[in-house]
Amino acid sequence: MNIIVTNKYKDLIYSANIEILKELNGVFKVSQIVNSFNSIFYKKIIIDATALENFPKENVLKELAAAFEKDKLILLLPPDNPPPKKFLSFLVSINIYNFTDNASGLLELVHKSNKINDVKNYIEEREEKIAETKNEESTIHDENDLLPQQVILGFNGVTGNSYVTEIIYSIKKELEERYQKKVLAIEVEKRDFVFYNSSSMMSIGKDKVNIFLQNNLNDYDFILVDLSNYNNTTICNDVIYLVNPSLYEVNKIMMKDRTVFMKLKGKKVVFSNSLLTSNDVNQFAREAGISVYYNLTPINDRGTNDNISKLLTKMGVLDNESSDKSTKKGLFDIFK
Repeated sequence: MNIIVTNKYKDLIYSANIEILKELNGVFKVSQIVNSFNSIFYKKIIIDATALENFPKENVLKELAAAFEKDKLILLLPPDNPPPKKFLSFLVSINIYNFTDNASGLLELVHKSNKINDVKNYIEEREEKIAETKNEESTIHDENDLLPQQVILGFNGVTGNSYVTEIIYSIKKELEERYQKKVLAIEVEKRDFVFYNSSSMMSIGKDKVNIFLQNNLNDYDFILVDLSNYNNTTICNDVIYLVNPSLYEVNKIMMKDRTVFMKLKGKKVVFSNSLLTSNDVNQFAREAGISVYYNLTPINDRGTNDNISKLLTKMGVLDNESSDKSTKKGLFDIFK
């Protein structure tokens, strides 16, 4: 079932004949919408853009993107006032991929969320801007311009011992060895990658992140970023929040910050090194008030891992058809 937040285009939303669990009607701040539904489990939330207070200000849209899980959020844009491509490009840059201005589009997005491949045509304008900046040899760069055709994935370790380094390395290994992709990994203000002895796993300082990415975008298919010591997630196409679900790690982090899981609402939470059953995962999610995106079992960093491919497929980095072919042939193209 789905939740709808309606205002001017309430009738349009209803005309899509979508199953509705609950409705909120009027004009609201993003925080008010979040508080209204934070204890409800739903398939998708459809938000009439005119129901957002101060739409279309950038800070409002950024708050919206951060508040809801990307695959669950659908933004209905005003059909009688089509936005420019620059605006749609901005939506994609903040990871709002599901947007439409008509009933049929709503119905499609309820059944199948957009992935980066479905909206990559909207990022061309930003790529041109990056190219212009490079040509001018400017030393000042806006981190929000970092949305290339290449995929930048961020990984943030929430608990202690959340296996960020091992998972990044395993994803890198999976993409390189099974799918023949060029992958770069960077960690910020850390020196953990050195133990893997890989020339394409870099340790850099906070002040070097932006220019480093700018200089390496065109050389790799994927860039993996350890965000554990770096708070700017806008450089990434997608961000994974890694949680070690052991009682020890969970209780330890809760003693430091009682609100830690409240901050993860709407985020893409992945359990790392997990031996929890599906029932255990569901119970954890209910008690913490979050949704668990993926339950990642212990991985073997000496080889390839099917569970890593399944996670990447779920994220939309790999498509199902290509993933199936890769199992049989070992090669595929991630972009349609």
